[in-house]
Amino acid sequence: MKSVFVLFLLLLLLSASLSAHSKPIKILVEDSWPPFAFKRGDHAVGMSVDIVRAAFKNVGQQVELVQVPYTRCIAQTQNGRYVACFNSARSKELDESVIFPKDPLFKSKGLIVANTITAKKKPVKIKDLEGNSVALPAEFPFGKEFDENKSINRVFTSSDLTSLMMLKSNRVSFAAIDEYVYYYYLKTKPEFKNQFQVVLELSEEPIYVHFSKSHKESKELIKKFELGLGMLKASNGYNAILEDWVGMKGQKRVQIFSFSPKIHAFEPAPGPALNSDKTY
Repeated sequence: MKSVFVLFLLLLLLSASLSAHSKPIKILVEDSWPPFAFKRGDHAVGMSVDIVRAAFKNVGQQVELVQVPYTRCIAQTQNGRYVACFNSARSKELDESVIFPKDPLFKSKGLIVANTITAKKKPVKIKDLEGNSVALPAEFPFGKEFDENKSINRVFTSSDLTSLMMLKSNRVSFAAIDEYVYYYYLKTKPEFKNQFQVVLELSEEPIYVHFSKSHKESKELIKKFELGLGMLKASNGYNAILEDWVGMKGQKRVQIFSFSPKIHAFEPAPGPALNSDKTY
């Protein structure tokens, strides 16, 4: 345990040296995907926002978050105008045009949710969705088997909240939704209590900060981010952020990807309760 503590101190010294000449740098973040990243007044808030800020703070790097629609977030890192963007899922196209760090911000599964009143007793498979209406946000992957099934009647909505409202009023048969989004709305919308039932879990997707291939500061910044994120995941602050946004049940879904197995074993003494308005 002593060697783990020494290693952790060495990492802190390394982070200090990396940040000795740190200057604020602008990073793009999407503007309308609660609980991951969205606007509250003029400020960027969300689970991913807290994780990214905490990771860069661990290495002394100041960042300024610029919120834009997701498609612009992708385009302006591909062309090198901005150094990084989040939240992004890996794809063949993006792998060719941007750089992904070794660890994601988190992993989460897609869920198929039914109205509790109309939910079937028997297990539901993707094939059972054929011919039924499924509300879902546009451009979000739910796994090859679901995404390529043309017999599912997709009803694209402006937001996940709209999908759940449609399901609650029986305007659609199912909703496809990210699990953290689902737990967030269960936590923040009392009217949804006991209204829905998860009938199928889909594929698990890692969500990342990605970095521009052509921006001159990408290589240095990705090293800082990987170090800072590893330090955050080795502490109790990471799970505290998740629990704050999606509750205990949602937090337990996370899979930790440690910067180092030894660091992952180090657990700082419990600190004060954390919330989305505080620094981690």
